[in-house]
Amino acid sequence: MNVVGNTAYFVVSVPASALTGLDDDHSGGVSAAEIARHSQDISLQFNRRFRISAEGRSGVTLMTMAWSPQTEGPPSDSRYIVVLHSVQFDVPPKRPSIETDLFGTGPGEGQMTMTAKRDKREDTAEVAILRPGASEHRFFKNGLGIFGDFLRLGVEHILTGPDHLLFLLTILVGAAGVRYWVSVVTSFTIAHSITLTLAALKLVNVSPSITEPAIAASIVLMACLNLWRDGLGFKTPTRIVIVFGCGLLHGLGFASALGMLTANGSHRLASLAGFNLGIELGQLTFLGGLVLIFAEMRHILRPPLSLPIPRLASLIAAVLGGVMLISRVLPLLGPASPH
Repeated sequence: MNVVGNTAYFVVSVPASALTGLDDDHSGGVSAAEIARHSQDISLQFNRRFRISAEGRSGVTLMTMAWSPQTEGPPSDSRYIVVLHSVQFDVPPKRPSIETDLFGTGPGEGQMTMTAKRDKREDTAEVAILRPGASEHRFFKNGLGIFGDFLRLGVEHILTGPDHLLFLLTILVGAAGVRYWVSVVTSFTIAHSITLTLAALKLVNVSPSITEPAIAASIVLMACLNLWRDGLGFKTPTRIVIVFGCGLLHGLGFASALGMLTANGSHRLASLAGFNLGIELGQLTFLGGLVLIFAEMRHILRPPLSLPIPRLASLIAAVLGGVMLISRVLPLLGPASPH
């Protein structure tokens, strides 16, 4: 979205699976011919399901046009459609609000990442993630509003990220005691905060093709350390160092998953602080829940049945982490070349 004067201009990539009645040949995608044939229907569906308002008032639609993303090469089906859209208000909109349910059913189509600017100025750039359950966003808020948005995103990211949760599980069950837990969690927090900040400020840039498999490998590493001789070969100081190194990787993962963080030009620090704090709150929520669960299990099972719980948790984490690692490495290897 780019707001110029009293008009908001949009270029939106809409998943073909979010719209109905377009795939005439049931190929799973849409061709340029199908887009052209159903252009009016696409416009109607888009205008009904992509709503823009400002200060409680809806704007007047000036244009809605659907295009095929394919610009060259032989004709082929596409998974999405490019929609050009513009809306005019009586006065320049101060806080335009977007609400939509144009989410697809395919991989990566369950959310919409939207960048908004005013008068094409980079210092006004703001980014929002819309998805089912959080399908509305008001742009151009003040710093406090941006902080709150990214605080929520940080909490949601950590609590819905299986790789980060598995890693937290492995460091929690590595040993018992408040002193140990505080030490390793603090080490992890400092480490991922460093790399997240550096990446958000564009001082460090590491490809997700490297960080994502490395994060999965860190889960396997910590789980195996827990299982090896009951973890007795690795005392707390050594574990703190290892957790710190793994935390640097996870910070890069946070940054790549929320790459749009760096786009919030005028409120970059507010978005960074909010997201970082949100991660910590989500992390503490998860760890607190685990401590309560383990305490209750020990109370119910009683020794010696409760003794294998940390080892069982580490074994499960090692298996799941290994599966995650393989699933992230295989796509990088590509198809085998024919002999």
